[in-house]
This record gives sequence, structure tokens and C-alpha cells, in this order.
Amino acid sequence: MKTILHTLYLGVQVLRLVLSACIVIPTVLFITGAERIRASNLESALVFLPVFIFWVFAFISLNRIVPVIKRCKQGDYFAKSNALSIRFLAYVLITYAIGIPILKFMLKAFEQNRLELSYVFDLEYAFVSHLALGLILLLLAKIIDRGRELEIDHKLTI
Repeated sequence: MKTILHTLYLGVQVLRLVLSACIVIPTVLFITGAERIRASNLESALVFLPVFIFWVFAFISLNRIVPVIKRCKQGDYFAKSNALSIRFLAYVLITYAIGIPILKFMLKAFEQNRLELSYVFDLEYAFVSHLALGLILLLLAKIIDRGRELEIDHKLTI
């Protein structure tokens, strides 16, 4: 169990590093006024903004997951903050599952100036994977809440 938690901790740290680069590099390019960024049109900026906002929320949720992993390494699985952090990550994933496919769908429809059935199938596939993971994390948060309640009840009966 400790090996799995240690591997998960390292994976989260790598993801935090990648996301921080994804957040910082476009911001620096925008502030310094890179020609390619300034020359881009409003449509691409409107598509990029929700993705950028998602990156920020994903980074925040990863920052909240690190203490959860540390508490689990110490054996404190049912801490209230664990459930809150996992629930926040689930909400970020559910928002991603709903928002990003819709943005891609709209971008394809605007670029092609037509609507095809294949776009709808792509939309459905994108919903399923991330939405399922978000719902599983919500279920895990409920399990942690219930475990905390049982742990408190057990302490009260002793």
C-alpha cells in the first residue's frame, strides 16, 4: 500500500509540474506580447480561455490531493479534509467532462460551417470517460464520509 501511495504521490508531483508549465508559459507569452499570441483572433482566445481556467482548477485540485496522499500514508484514511479534496477533484473532472467536449464540438462546427453526425459521436465518447471517473471519485468521497462516521461511532461505543 505504501508503494502505491508513494507512486501516486510522485505521479501527482509530475502532473503539478506539467500543469504549472501549461499555466505559466502561455501567460508569459501573452504578457510579453509574443507576435503569434497577439496575431491570433478572438475566436481562438475564447476557446483557449476555458482550457486555461480548467488548468488552473486542475492545479488547485492536485495541490489539495497531495495532503490526502500524505494523510493516507500515515493511516488517516477517513479524515474530513480527504473527502472534501476528493470531492473537489471530482467536480473539476465532471466540469472537464462536460465543458471540453462541448468546446471541441463547437470549434469543429464553426471551422467546418456544418454539423456532422460524427461530431456528435465524438462528443458522446468524451463525456463517458471523464464523467465516469468524476462520478467514481464522488462515490469515493461518500465512502470516506461514511467511514469517518463509522469511525466516530466506533469511538463513542468504546
